[in-house]
Amino acid sequence: MALGTPVLGTMATHHTALFLRLGDEQARAFFQALAANDVRIVVGNTAVRDAVSSGEVPVGIIDTSDAQEAIADGAPVAIIYPDQDGLGTLVIPNSVALIAGAPHPENGRRFIDYLLRPETEKSLAWSRSAQMPLHPGVEVPGHVRRADQIRTFEVDFEAVADRMDEVSTYLNELFVR
Repeated sequence: MALGTPVLGTMATHHTALFLRLGDEQARAFFQALAANDVRIVVGNTAVRDAVSSGEVPVGIIDTSDAQEAIADGAPVAIIYPDQDGLGTLVIPNSVALIAGAPHPENGRRFIDYLLRPETEKSLAWSRSAQMPLHPGVEVPGHVRRADQIRTFEVDFEAVADRMDEVSTYLNELFVR
């Protein structure tokens, strides 16, 4: 199995969310089992995608956008949404923010409104990275699922932010030697 550096980007968010959802004891046991099974730690999601696509490893944990790009390239891979009969899988939505005090807030609001349109979500769903739309009824290609088509678990992203440094320190000590 390959895993992107667990203290960077969406992987740091994902792993911290697992700690919050599972509790420290069960999350530590999960990650210790990965380490004991010689999980391959690579630079990031793209490296995981490439290792799985080339057959170097049979499975990797990555974002769906990276997996969708491998599928678009014709790689013999598939996406598995874990824990569909139990915990569920984590969905990290794309995000956008308007910075307080920005010089052109109206332009920023118009851009945000554009991004949130169902038409934009459709365009992103049909893109190479096949983004998962949140609006119901958005037309998607057959290989793209909507968030309401998979079992997800709820995440308090503020709590994730509050614990990320602590969890990243633990995972860095466990995996990055």
